[in-house]
Amino acid sequence: MRTPELVQPRPTDGRNIDPALGELRGEGAQQTVATLDEARPFETRPARGEATAETDSYYGLPLLKETVWKWAIPTYFYVGGLAGASAAVAAASLLRRRSLVHIGRAGRLIAVGGAMASAALLIQDLGIRKRFIYMLRVFRPTSPMNLGSWLLTAFGGAATASLLPGRIGDAVSVAAGVLGLPLTSYTGVLLANTAVPLWQQARTTLPPVFVASAAASAAGALEMLPLRPREQRVVRRMAVAGKLAELLNDIALEHEVGRVERVALPLHRGISGALWRAAKACKTASLILSLFPRKPRWGWIAAGVLGNLGALATRFAIFEGGKASARDPHATVEMQRAG
Repeated sequence: MRTPELVQPRPTDGRNIDPALGELRGEGAQQTVATLDEARPFETRPARGEATAETDSYYGLPLLKETVWKWAIPTYFYVGGLAGASAAVAAASLLRRRSLVHIGRAGRLIAVGGAMASAALLIQDLGIRKRFIYMLRVFRPTSPMNLGSWLLTAFGGAATASLLPGRIGDAVSVAAGVLGLPLTSYTGVLLANTAVPLWQQARTTLPPVFVASAAASAAGALEMLPLRPREQRVVRRMAVAGKLAELLNDIALEHEVGRVERVALPLHRGISGALWRAAKACKTASLILSLFPRKPRWGWIAAGVLGNLGALATRFAIFEGGKASARDPHATVEMQRAG
């Protein structure tokens, strides 16, 4: 007798849909609509004679599908950027190996931890571990998602090998730093290559926003560590530069997105708007604390915590804003008409 094969449960995240769910059965299959206008899911109606409804789109329905990504993806955007920037800092510290030894060691450890957490977050969102492996079956440079999977895999191996002692570890640390730089920005390129109005409209400024946010979060993580006075001065300068660049890039993103008023609404309303305002408040407070060279230990920790909270909130604000933008048919139409 053959033993029955184990059947894996279907994920419930919208990726695998049972065709039987679309079948009409029971009393519901016999329902009819007497008047079409009464069944339309919107209040306003288009003017007569118009082929397209400018006021409410096609029956008030979104023109785009909302992303099925879950919370793990914006968290990965933050963790991956932190890991990539930390690896770059660790590689740069080799120029002053003796005076920046603690920064280099801490950067390598953060890079390794971030690489492991990034892989776990991607697998958690995909639902099945094999899906991440399947993404490596092909190499397609024109696909930011496929290229990012290969980049994360190579970065994780290099970051782990950088913990080896001696010159081997130093050489691999440089390779991890080189791979870490595109890891901080490719997620912004990935979002900008979609049709979601908010992400598409910010295609020029979104990658720099992610890069600056990754640099600021890496500096903030180092600020929280007990370092020697010389290393603290280096970290403080890096933190001030990164956080200032982060705020300036946020302003540039708002300006670019604001060219189409409807597209910019998610940055001012709803959950995404609240997250965006909270992110800017955390970054501003963190920058103010970092500007003071002499402060108690709690001041360094507060500056690092606020900086990283701002970086994490930025990712979630852009993520939630993209979901809200995809649900708004007017944003899609107005962005296309604006060219």
